[in-house]
Amino acid sequence: MADTPRFEQALADLERILRDLEDGTTSLDDALARYERGVQLLRLCYGQLKEAEQKIQQLSGVSEDGKPQLQVFDHVASVDKVARRKTPG
Repeated sequence: MADTPRFEQALADLERILRDLEDGTTSLDDALARYERGVQLLRLCYGQLKEAEQKIQQLSGVSEDGKPQLQVFDHVASVDKVARRKTPG
């Protein structure tokens, strides 16, 4: 797609399509076309979220020459840590 929308725009378009489909006033052909576009936008949004997730890194330390050492951010481990802190023990 040469003119790929940004995540926020794709999500707004997807929400508009959903409202249009829910109001029930569109023709069958138009509803099918909007549904297909909605599926495309949904895939685009999921792809952009996955790409963003892969880019997130956290600082794990500093090397001897002062350069930051990065590692992939493990959001699952972070959620588990927060859950353990909130659990009364």
